[in-house]
Amino acid sequence: YKMHVRVLLSRYRAYTPCTTCHGTRLKAESLLWRVEDLTVHEMMLMPADRLRDLFATLVLPAPFDEATSMLAGEIRSRLAFLCQVGLGYLTLDRQSRTLSGGEVQRINLTTALGTSLVNTLFVLDEPSIGLHPRDMGRVIDVMKRLRDAGNTLVVVEHDPQIMLEADKLLDMG
Repeated sequence: YKMHVRVLLSRYRAYTPCTTCHGTRLKAESLLWRVEDLTVHEMMLMPADRLRDLFATLVLPAPFDEATSMLAGEIRSRLAFLCQVGLGYLTLDRQSRTLSGGEVQRINLTTALGTSLVNTLFVLDEPSIGLHPRDMGRVIDVMKRLRDAGNTLVVVEHDPQIMLEADKLLDMG
């Protein structure tokens, strides 16, 4: 019954861009800032690997302070982490509901790397879902870095490449 009502109501529901921000989901003041002649929204529309390359070559002019340099460094490292786990093709404006389960888990891995967590238990459910085989080694390297930093990872996985890299393997079934 609930499904029937939901389908009925979906006819009257639509996504309409905001007339103020035109779908950018940013305040007008935010769109005044530019980096290399690109607005924040234009940068969010770029794939993470292109954005990483842009920030890698970015040189801040002299009046910027230490906090701005730290912010640029943090942006560089987060973009590098996204590319390391095979998500360089994603744009930053992508809605989370459109991501696969594996993409969400790999984004969470980049968050963990960026915060330098230690003594933390990570439980990953098939982080290789939707991952291109050439990027499998990158995800394995990221998981090893988390382990080497003093964390514990429990990974539910069916991919033999990831299973062979495990310190301990438990087969259930």
